[in-house]
Amino acid sequence: MDCILNQFTLPPNIPAVHGCASICLITNSCRLYCLRLKFTGNECSIFSALVTQKWNGDPASSVTFDVCYSTWYHSNDITHFVSQTSGSTIYEPYTTSDKAVDGFSCKSFHHYCFHSDARETDPSWWRADLGAPRSVTRIMVFPRNDGSPVTHYSNVVITLGNSPVYTGNPQFAQTGTGATGQMMDFTVTTPMIGRYLEFKTDATLYLLICEVKIIS
Repeated sequence: MDCILNQFTLPPNIPAVHGCASICLITNSCRLYCLRLKFTGNECSIFSALVTQKWNGDPASSVTFDVCYSTWYHSNDITHFVSQTSGSTIYEPYTTSDKAVDGFSCKSFHHYCFHSDARETDPSWWRADLGAPRSVTRIMVFPRNDGSPVTHYSNVVITLGNSPVYTGNPQFAQTGTGATGQMMDFTVTTPMIGRYLEFKTDATLYLLICEVKIIS
């Protein structure tokens, strides 16, 4: 299971949440702790992964938990309203557009990120339908987190609006190059309202997005 730092069974005399949280606090890179509550002993798992409130377990192994607590939680997170995603031609069969909002970001980007193919004539892009026009003040993006010097996230223009063909939607943000392992944070002073969100870059560039968090 990628990004897992430790797994153990808690002593029966220690409250499950408190015990698991205590271990997470003293472990470098711990951003998430999860519990399976059992009569035979509560099981604690701690991760370095970044997750949102919609994550229900590890997507690679189908492991689920009774409860999880993440340091990447935000009370105004509206990413779960995304009803549909799409993207330009993908690099590998498993780097589909839905991976950018699946609620899970890990160091291994291959199975947890959207990764476009670079085309000579067509731009690389990723799109999300929020289901209805929604107020957005902040968008947080994690390009990749595997330590590679190559980011595959540069010259990206982010737009948000109500045009389903995306043409002419107002610009939310524009960025240069995103450093690997570093979250990119875009905030507008006046909230923008829109249903359709798009990330778009140049025709010859890859676009790799491991996780997007949309904040109302």
